[in-house]
Amino acid sequence: MMLDEDEILEQFTNEEDILKIFNLIKSKPIIKTKHFYERLILRDLDENLINQIFPQKDKIKLIDKRKHKKDIGYDFYYELSGNQILKLCFIPLDKRTLLVNAILRHRKWQGSLRTLNRRK
Repeated sequence: MMLDEDEILEQFTNEEDILKIFNLIKSKPIIKTKHFYERLILRDLDENLINQIFPQKDKIKLIDKRKHKKDIGYDFYYELSGNQILKLCFIPLDKRTLLVNAILRHRKWQGSLRTLNRRK
């Protein structure tokens, strides 16, 4: 089976799994990519919001593990309010972690759940 780029491989909603992946991401220096900054401008997102929300691991309700070109990435879904989520997209590499995208959505995080290899 060939994987499509950006195909979701697995989803995590379990607190223990979320904490393990969060620690993996923050264990290396986080580099914000050019694409990340382009998307902030395009979406009129405040970088201070990203910096403020990122360390709040208790707000992470879902993590997607996905194929991203030749790497594996993780999408963190932070619940900001009842119907607003912040999605941050990371790619962990050997010596650093790339922050490649940020998306503010006005819908509940549960709408992002798929029926696949989800760990509860």
